[in-house]
Amino acid sequence: MTQILSNENKKCAKIICTYFGRRRTEHNTPQNTIEFLKLMIENEIEIENGVPTDVIIVNNNCNNVVNNEILNLYHNVQTKNGKIIVENRENIGGSFGGYYNMFLKYKDEYNYWFFCEDDVLVYKNEYIKDFINFLDSDDKLGFVSLAPISKSYHPKHSGGGCGLTSTKKFLQSKSLTDIEDFLKIVMGLNDRYERLESYEIEFTNKFILADMEIKNHPKYSPYCLNIDNHLGQKDNYTKNNKELEIIYKVGF
Repeated sequence: MTQILSNENKKCAKIICTYFGRRRTEHNTPQNTIEFLKLMIENEIEIENGVPTDVIIVNNNCNNVVNNEILNLYHNVQTKNGKIIVENRENIGGSFGGYYNMFLKYKDEYNYWFFCEDDVLVYKNEYIKDFINFLDSDDKLGFVSLAPISKSYHPKHSGGGCGLTSTKKFLQSKSLTDIEDFLKIVMGLNDRYERLESYEIEFTNKFILADMEIKNHPKYSPYCLNIDNHLGQKDNYTKNNKELEIIYKVGF
């Protein structure tokens, strides 16, 4: 059984990746992105995570000067459980390149990682602590998914790669060399959506390939508050999930 650390000995990095260029859908404009990101940051400042947590916001830079300047104002702002760190990088591999990049940079400073995209606002107090405790309760559990877990025609994976793992279990799913090679050899600058989708699948399916499991937290619904705006989630909605607490929303 995994040794469960006391809350004060746990330290989590929440990685939020953002991009201020145009995306697949018309409502995801650079202006909408920065406005929703500001709401997310205010939430990160006020929320109680239950364990020490720094929020690392990764800007996959497309030289949007105005939005970059707004985001950089939040660097080193204090939160209830830590601080906000703003990182700017080339847009190599999209969000998943950002996740890998930050893991390599900060792997010695944190023992847990919550990965999140810039339109996902989690408003439940102490959800980080709850996800960590669930992860630590089972050696075979590699990743606690926030969003629905895809089991359809794609290999099994967590939607958007959103959720929590530990440094130890992340490195059980892929070695440092694997991560470095994936960033340098596989991922490219300003990759097309089809490539980004393949990275999303790979990111958490690696836990399955490493003989671990990915699961949703048993207390919380994997679906967002505004599910009617997100057909991908609604298509997978089941009656049983309505009994679970909803803890996040996606976009406005």
